[in-house]
Amino acid sequence: MRGWLIGAAMTGVVVAVSVGVLRARERDQTRTTTIDQTLQRVYGTAIMASDVREARLLNLVPEANGGDEAVQRALENRLLILNEMKRTPAPDPGRDAIAARRQNWTATWPAGTDLPGLMAKCGTTDQALDGWFRADLQIAAFLAQRFGQGGDPGRDQKYNEWLADLRRRANLR
Repeated sequence: MRGWLIGAAMTGVVVAVSVGVLRARERDQTRTTTIDQTLQRVYGTAIMASDVREARLLNLVPEANGGDEAVQRALENRLLILNEMKRTPAPDPGRDAIAARRQNWTATWPAGTDLPGLMAKCGTTDQALDGWFRADLQIAAFLAQRFGQGGDPGRDQKYNEWLADLRRRANLR
C-alpha cells in the first residue's frame, strides 16, 4: 500500500508540474514582442514604426521634435506629395545639390555627434540618406513651381488646402 501511495504522490507532482509548465508557456505565448509594425499605408507604401523612429532620430522632418504622431503625419504628407509628383516628375537635382543638402543637414547637429553611429542605429545607409535628400530637393522644386516661393501671403493657405485635399483623397484623417 505504501508503494501505491508514493506512486500516486509522484503522479500528482508530475501532473502539477506539467500544468504549471503549460500555464507558463501560455503566458509566454500571449506576451509578444513587437519588433516593427505598419502604422499606415499611403498608396500602397507602408509607414512603419521604424520609419517614424528613423525620421525622428535623424531629424529628417521638421516635425522630428513634435512626437511620433507629428512625424508619422509628416511622412504621410511626404508620400502624398511624392505620389502627386508622379504626374509631373521633378528633374534630378544632381550630386552637388544633394551633397550641399547633406552638408546643411550635417551642420544642424552639435559638434562631436556620431552621425555614422546614429545612422547605423537606425539602419540607414549613406545611399538611403542621399536618396532622402534627393527627394527633399525634388519636393521643394515641385512645391516652388506649384505654389511659388515663400513670402507670398496666400502660399501657405493654398498649400495647406491642397495638402488637406490630398489627405482626403487618400482617406487619411
